[in-house]
Order: sequence, then C-alpha cells, then structure tokens
Amino acid sequence: MIDFRKAFLRDNFPRIFRGLVLLLAAAALFSNITVCWKVYRNEPLREAYSRSLMAVNSSYFYDSGLVEPVPVAALKAAMAAGADPDKALRLEGLALFFVIALLTYLVLRPRFGEMAASMSVLFLAANPFMGYYAMQGSSHLFALVFLLLFWHFWDAPEPRRSSDILAGLYGGLAILCRLDAFFALLPIAALSRASRPRSSGLKGAGLALGLSLLLVLPYVIYQRAHYGSFFYGQELSLRRWANIDLYGYSPQTPPPAGPLATSAFLFRDGPARAVRSVFAGLGRSLAYELPRTLYYKFLLILVFLGVYAEFVLKKRRLLFFLGAALLPVLPLAAIKQVPSTGGIELRYFLWSLWPLCALAGLGFQETLAWAEVNLDKWVTQKNEAYSRAGKK
Repeated sequence: MIDFRKAFLRDNFPRIFRGLVLLLAAAALFSNITVCWKVYRNEPLREAYSRSLMAVNSSYFYDSGLVEPVPVAALKAAMAAGADPDKALRLEGLALFFVIALLTYLVLRPRFGEMAASMSVLFLAANPFMGYYAMQGSSHLFALVFLLLFWHFWDAPEPRRSSDILAGLYGGLAILCRLDAFFALLPIAALSRASRPRSSGLKGAGLALGLSLLLVLPYVIYQRAHYGSFFYGQELSLRRWANIDLYGYSPQTPPPAGPLATSAFLFRDGPARAVRSVFAGLGRSLAYELPRTLYYKFLLILVFLGVYAEFVLKKRRLLFFLGAALLPVLPLAAIKQVPSTGGIELRYFLWSLWPLCALAGLGFQETLAWAEVNLDKWVTQKNEAYSRAGKK
C-alpha cells in the first residue's frame, strides 16, 4: 500500500510536482492536437496548398520546384506510401508539433533544469497557434525542429567532433526547410560562440557550418541552372512582399513582376527607409505580434522574469535564440500583409514563440525557487521568535 503521508513529504514533493506538470503538459498537447484536428481539418490550406503538386512533379530530393525541398520530400514520402496529400500535410504538421514539444524538454532540461523544461513544454503544448499552424502544414515548424537540434549540438556542454557533424547536418536541413533559416542560424552560432567559446575551436565551428552550406549548395545550384538565379523562388516571394507593401492587394495598375534580389528588396525605398522599416518591424513585433503569439497574456510576466533570470544566471542563451529568430522577420514585420490588423501572419513568429515559452518556463522555475527560499527564511524567523517567547 502507498504511504501517502511519506509520498507528500517536502523532500518528495518537488519530484511529484514536476511529474504532475509533465502529465498536465501531455494532456494539454493531446487536447490541442485533437481539438485542432476536429476544427481545422477541413480548413483550406494556405502556405502549403501547392506542396502536393510539387511533390508529385519532383523526381528527387532537390527537384522540388520553387520552394525548399525538405517539406516537399516529406510529403512525397507520405504520398508514395499511399497517403492522401491533404491529410498527410496536416498529420505531418501535428507530428512536428509533438516532436517540438519533446525536443523542448530534452534540450532545456540539461541547460536550465527539469522544472523549467516541464513548464516550457506545458506553455508550448497549450498554445493554440502551434496547433493551428501545425494543421496548416507550416514549413516554419519543419525548420524549427532542425534549428532546435542545431542549437542543441552546437551549444553542447562538451563539444565533440560528432556534435559538430550533427550540428552541421541539422543546420543544413533547417535551411532546406526554409532558406531564411540561414539568417537565424548564423546569429545563433555566432552569439553562442561569443558567450561561451567552444573547446573545439574554429576547426569544429568551420566543420559544422561548412557541412550546412554543403548540404544547401545543390539546391541553390539547381535553382540557378533551371531558373537563372540561385534564389529564384525566394526572390519571387520578395517581389510579392514588395508589391503588397507598395500597392496592397488591389493595385490600380499591374504591379512589377519577376524576382527581386534581397538587397533590392531591403533598399527598395533607400537606406534610410530600410533602417526605419526594420525598427518599425521590431517595435510592432514587440508590442503586438509577440504578445499575441503567446496567447495567454499572463505569460508575459513570466517571460520578463525569465529574461531577468537569464541575466542573473549569466547564460543569455534563450535571449540569443529569440533575437536570432526575430532577425529574418524584421524587414517584413511592418508590411500590412493582414488587411484587418496590419502586420504579417503569426506563423512567421513561430521560431520566436519557442524561446518565449522557454523564458516563461525559466521564469516560473526561478520564481518558485525564490518563493521557497524566502518561505524557509520566514518559517525559520517565526520559529526563532516563538522559541525566544517561550524562554521568556
């Protein structure tokens, strides 16, 4: 028979509480996935609507048309097994949601502690935007899985050659999910290295980043050979963004067509406007999109506490990840892509949502630890006061 009195002794309670949090996180994840499947399974696909056509027409890994090949290859494998493309897209997205939740626990536990990892999983699992964009088959979730794996091995406590190789492999796959992941991956690598130099030195870092670029090289060469530009698909997307910014969705005259280079997009209205646009995007992201992406506004308090804990603990790894994840979004964030609210779709902030949930988990853990220490002091002071009163 279980001795409940002993089970809930103070020494055992933290372990029991952590277990309950993990059970609650698992229940939240299951509920989020099942509810989103019931509500959104007939919702029209947006970002991924043409991925099935590309999967049918592609003949090998890099031959994926105008979009990055990993999401297309994953769908092609599911279709080869006889799956319906629409359902396969959604099921793959939900599977990625589960993998991200699992990776969150495995990645954060050795770095910040079990309570921070468990609470981060809970906040992520309960977020309805994660479930919605999983049902939309968002390529951002594909890239987030590999960005987390890259960060995990790049920031390994004891770097080994195998860690560098795995970091390079996952970094390359992240970029092959979304090419703009390069603009997040490079700052993650640089800032992590600057804050805590890796014992493997420049050789290991060069191996990891070189392997990532080597994996991406055939894809951009394929675009160059077939479309005349290394980044043809991505430059067409930049043209659409520029047209939306300049003309909206109902231009009076036919807007410009054809690919638009990254530099031409950034400086389309001159250097001064480019700087203002980036700062405007940052301000809008911090004031509107990021709080909205968290969904539960009370989490902002825990995020601020997590930021404070990062500075106190002198780690700042999650802050680096957050800044790097925001970097690719800033040139777009001020564009009025969503007519009703302005700004861009929240799926572009899924990479930033992950470190926000992790910071909230860390903030909760450190608040709990602070409360426990101060409660102990208060109890000790009260006992000493009672003891002195008894002696008198």
